[in-house]
Amino acid sequence: MLQPMNNYLVVEPVLEKQEESGILVPDDYKVNQSAFCLVKLIAKTSNSRLTNVPEGTNIIVPSHMVEEINLFGEIHHVVLENNVVGFFGN
Repeated sequence: MLQPMNNYLVVEPVLEKQEESGILVPDDYKVNQSAFCLVKLIAKTSNSRLTNVPEGTNIIVPSHMVEEINLFGEIHHVVLENNVVGFFGN
C-alpha cells in the first residue's frame, strides 16, 4: 500500500451512482463535474493535522486537486491535506 509523505493523503474516490435517463446524447458528451468531490480517506502521515478524522472517513476535497498516480499497474489517488474542506462524521 502507498504510504503518504509531506502532508499528502491517500484517498479513494467515492463514485456517485448514475442513473440512465433514457435520453440519447453524443458519445463525446461529458457530464458537468462538481467543483468538489467525495473521497474516502485511506492513509495519512503520522504527523497529520487531521487527528480527529479516522481512516475510512468520507472527506470533501476540490475535484481538480485529486491527483492520480499510476505505478506498476496500480492506480493510487492522493490529495494534499490542506485541501480538505470537510468530512462527514458519525
